[in-house]
Amino acid sequence: METLKRKLEHSIEWKILLLSLGGAVTSFVCIFCVFLFTVFSTEEKLSLWFPLLKNNLSEEITQNISNSKKRIYVNHVIGDGVTLDLNVRKCMDDVELIAMSMTNYMKYPKHYKRNYDFRFDEVKDGEKTVVSRFSSGVNPRERSVRDDLALANNINDLMVSVSSQYTALPIVFYVISKKGYCLSINSNDKSYHGNLFSFLSLKNTKRFFDYRELPAYVIQNNTDGKGRLSNVYINNSEPVICYSFPYYDDKGVAGVVAFDVSLYDMAAFSLDSATDHEWKMFLMDNTGKIQMSDFSEGVFSANADLTLKQIASADIKDLIKKMLSEKTGISLISIDGISYYVAYTEAPSLHGHLAAVYFDDEIRVSLEKSKENIFKIIDKKNSIVFELIRKYRGVMCFVMALLLMLSLIISYRVVKAYTRPIKQISSEIKSLSKGNLDKQISVKSGDEIEKLAENINNMVIEIKRKMHSISRVSSEKEKIEATMNVAKTIQSNMLPKDFIVTEHHGNYELYAMNLPAKSVSGDFYDLFMLDEDRLIVTIADVSGKGIPAALFMVISMTILRNLSHMMLKDNNDLASVVKQSNIQLCDNNKEGMFVTVFTAIVNLKTREISYVSAGHNPPLLLSRKKWKYEFLNPPKIFPMVGVSDLIEYEQNNLILDEGDCLLLYTDGVTEAIDEHEKLFGETRLLKIMNEEMLNASPDKIIKGVYSRILEFAGKAEQFDDITMLCFRFK
Repeated sequence: METLKRKLEHSIEWKILLLSLGGAVTSFVCIFCVFLFTVFSTEEKLSLWFPLLKNNLSEEITQNISNSKKRIYVNHVIGDGVTLDLNVRKCMDDVELIAMSMTNYMKYPKHYKRNYDFRFDEVKDGEKTVVSRFSSGVNPRERSVRDDLALANNINDLMVSVSSQYTALPIVFYVISKKGYCLSINSNDKSYHGNLFSFLSLKNTKRFFDYRELPAYVIQNNTDGKGRLSNVYINNSEPVICYSFPYYDDKGVAGVVAFDVSLYDMAAFSLDSATDHEWKMFLMDNTGKIQMSDFSEGVFSANADLTLKQIASADIKDLIKKMLSEKTGISLISIDGISYYVAYTEAPSLHGHLAAVYFDDEIRVSLEKSKENIFKIIDKKNSIVFELIRKYRGVMCFVMALLLMLSLIISYRVVKAYTRPIKQISSEIKSLSKGNLDKQISVKSGDEIEKLAENINNMVIEIKRKMHSISRVSSEKEKIEATMNVAKTIQSNMLPKDFIVTEHHGNYELYAMNLPAKSVSGDFYDLFMLDEDRLIVTIADVSGKGIPAALFMVISMTILRNLSHMMLKDNNDLASVVKQSNIQLCDNNKEGMFVTVFTAIVNLKTREISYVSAGHNPPLLLSRKKWKYEFLNPPKIFPMVGVSDLIEYEQNNLILDEGDCLLLYTDGVTEAIDEHEKLFGETRLLKIMNEEMLNASPDKIIKGVYSRILEFAGKAEQFDDITMLCFRFK
C-alpha cells in the first residue's frame, strides 16, 4: 500500500491510469443497469401484447380474406366472360370479313376471274378444302348456277385462311347462296364430345334437303345488313348456335355467310381450366333460360323445366334481377339449405350472362385455415422472440464483461502512450535506415520533438510516393484483372446454386447454368419460392456485355425479385410485376439499356404455369401428350423491359402434366457461331432436344446442349453469354 501511495504521489502515469480505470468501471455499471432494465421491461410488455394481437387480428383477418375471396371469384368470372365474348366476337368478325369479300365478288364480277375448279368430295386427312354442295332441286349444270358458283369460288383461299386459325376449336364456316348452292369447310368436324354438330350434317338425315331452310339463312329475314345470332338448337346432343351475315349482289341480298359452333366447345375453348377451386359455370340468356351449364341437374342445368325467372325462390329472383341490371357482381343464395356464391358478368356477343357458382363452405374452410396458419406463425414468432430475449440476455452480460476488460486494457495502454520515453525516436530512425519505409514515428508530446517526428514522417512519405509512382504503371493491369475476378465471383454468387428450392414438393427437377462470354455476364437466371407451392423461375438477357451489362443485370434481377415478393403474396398477377419493373428500369435509363425477360410462376401443387415473355427467346416445351419438344410462342409478342415505360404486358397460362419439361435459354445458345461464323440456330436446338433429350433429366439436358454447342463451335471463341434453365415435373 505504501508503495502504491508513493507512486501516486510522484508518478503522473499512475494518476492518469487510476482516473481512466475509475471512469471505465463507472460507465460500465451505468450501461449495464440500463440494459437489464430495458430487457426485463420489453419481455413483460411483449408477454401482454401478443395475446391482444391475436384477438384483434381474428375479426380483421376473417373480413379481409372473405372480401378477397369474393374479389377473386368476381375477377375470375369477368376474365372468363371477356375471353368468351372476345372469342365469339372474333368468329363473328371473320364471318363479316368473308361476307364483305363475297359482296365484292358478286357486285363487281368483271373485276374477278371465275374459277370452275369445283370440289365436291369430303375433306380427307385433315386437309383444309372448301367443298361445294347443292340443295335438292338445284341443277349444278345450269349455266347461271355454275357461273355464280365459279365467281364465289374466289372466296376459297380466304375461307381456308380463316378456318386455319381455329385448329383448337371445332367450328364450321359456310356460305349459302340464294341460288341454292353451299360452300363449306370442315362441315364434318366433330365436337370435343365426338358429335357432328353443324347444321350442315342434317343433310345426312334427309333425302330432300334445301340449304336455304337452315337457321343461318332463315334468320336473315330482313335487309338491314346486320348479322344475326340464332337461338340455341340441340343437334346430336350438342347445344349449337349459328351466326350469319348477308352478302349482296347488284340486285340485293345474294346469300349469307355463317358459322356453326357448339356452346360446350366454345366454353371449353375460352374459359379458365384452373382446378384449384370448386366451381361450376352456366350461361343464361336475357329471358332467364339456361343455354349451357356444367350442372347435370337442378335449377342451373340446361335441362331444367323452368327458366330462372319462373322459379319462386326469393334468392333466385334477386340474383336474376342483379344479373340483368348489373354488368358484373356476386350474390349469396341458398338452395335446399346449402349456401352458394354466384359471380356473374355480361356476355354481350351471346346476348346473355356468364355465371360461376361457388360453394360457401370453400370460403369458410379457407378462412379457418388462413387464421390457423397466421396464428401458428404468431405463436411461433412469439416463442422465438422470448427465446432470443432469454438467450441474448446471458450473451449480452458476457459481452458487457468483455467490453469492460477491453476498456480497462485500452485505458492502460492509452496512459502508457502518453508517458512513452522520448528516446523512442532514436530506435525508430534505426528501423527507417534499414529500409522499413512503412514505419511511422508516432510522438504526441506537443513540443519540438513532435514536430521533428512529423518532418521525418513527411520525408518518408515523399520517398514512398516517388517509389509508388514508378511501380504503379506496372501493377495497374494486375489490379484491373483482380477487380474483374472479384466482380465475376460476386456476380456468380448472386445466382442460385441450390436447385432443391423447397422440401414441401418432390415432384419436380430443376437445373440451371450461366457461362459469361467475358469476365462478367449480362445474362442471369433466378429461382425462388413465393410460398410453399409457388416457384418463380426467371431468365433474362441484358443488352451489351461487360461491366455495364453486369451492373444493369444486378439492378434488373434485384427489382424483379423484390417486386415479386411484394406484389405476388396473394395473387399470380405476374404481368403487373413485369410492368412495374419496366417502369423502374426506364427511370433514368439514359444509356438506353434494355433486358429481355421470361419469367413464370410454377404452382408445384397444381402444375399450373403463369408466364410473361418480354422480347425473350421462346422456350422449348416437352408435352407428354405429343411427346416432342415445341417452341412455346406466346399469343402476343411484347417489347423488351427498359425500352418504354408505357408498355402494358400480358401473361399467359398453361398446365403441365407429369413428365412435361420446360427449357429456358438466352440467345447465346441459338446464336453461338462456329469457325465459319454460322449460327447454331433454333432448328438445330429443336432437333437435338427431340432426338437426344426426350427422357433426360434437367441437368443432363443442359450439360448435353452445352456439349453440342462446344462441338459445333470448335475453336471459335464464345461470342455471347450462355444461360440455360430447365424445369421438369416428375
